[in-house]
Amino acid sequence: MTDSNVPNEDNGNRRIRQMAGRSVLVVGANGFVGSHVARALVNAGHRVTGFGMPLDVDLIADLRERVQMCIGSAETPADVSGAFDAARPDAVVWAAGHNANASGLFATGESDPARALSVNALGLFNVLQAAQQRGVQRAVITGSLVSFGPASFYSTTHVDEDAQLRPTTGYGLSKALGEHVAQYFRERFCMDVSTLRLSVVFGPGRWYGGVVSTLNRLLAEARPGDSAQCTVPAEPFDLVHVADVATATRLAIESPRPLRGAYHVNSLTTTYAELARSIERQVPGYRIHCTTVPAPIVYPLMKFDLIREDLGFTPAYDLDGAIADCLKHR
Repeated sequence: MTDSNVPNEDNGNRRIRQMAGRSVLVVGANGFVGSHVARALVNAGHRVTGFGMPLDVDLIADLRERVQMCIGSAETPADVSGAFDAARPDAVVWAAGHNANASGLFATGESDPARALSVNALGLFNVLQAAQQRGVQRAVITGSLVSFGPASFYSTTHVDEDAQLRPTTGYGLSKALGEHVAQYFRERFCMDVSTLRLSVVFGPGRWYGGVVSTLNRLLAEARPGDSAQCTVPAEPFDLVHVADVATATRLAIESPRPLRGAYHVNSLTTTYAELARSIERQVPGYRIHCTTVPAPIVYPLMKFDLIREDLGFTPAYDLDGAIADCLKHR
């Protein structure tokens, strides 16, 4: 469903030629990914306004004097309008999601798919509609690899941005529909909307469980002389450090060129066994005993050449660097 072309400047994109030092509304700025995005934008000199529901965990406490936070729900148009009126943004970042009881986005999407659809499709529609009505051209959406189906659905091991979206989970359906919402505004209103399809995201501040809950536990328990046991998937998977997500988002916001409809974002391809060995290397005397089993769903690995070519994105974290950062901030 992704177009391979970009909007031309005749479609109202002249105003996004230079995005440095602009006002950016970050929807979900107090969440895991959104807080890192907000921090990266602020540190790059942008004026950031956050918008989202209150959370039990405060991930942007250090930004309170630099980020105005508007409390509200993307599912409520009046709340969205209030946030836009407060921010008067030049660009918008969508980093929101439905994550109940710290169980993780995937698990929440399976247990409450209707609400996941409401947030990730209807909520996104409300935000992009408000942006369109106010003449905001650029919007960057954090998507997910779960918009694809299982790897067995595809003829290649690595899929590019034009691969068909074939979700088989509630969360995957909600993210795929969100991509269709983004594409609607892109094609009907010529907005410069781009979805960043993220691989599995991890890093400091991920307070909820989900796909990396075992990794979080192994990191938390890592002490010289101790040991841990885990049962983990055997298959390789793509993994992205949250700081790399923030960098990719910032580059998309700042790009002087119009964006493509979608980009893949990844730091590395690895296995749980390799993650365990990296932790052991960095915590001498800590031993992890892994039992590997087939994963319930194996997603295709992603190609991410386009974001390198278009935006100059290069991940800052390799395997050992990412693990070292997580151990430092635990």
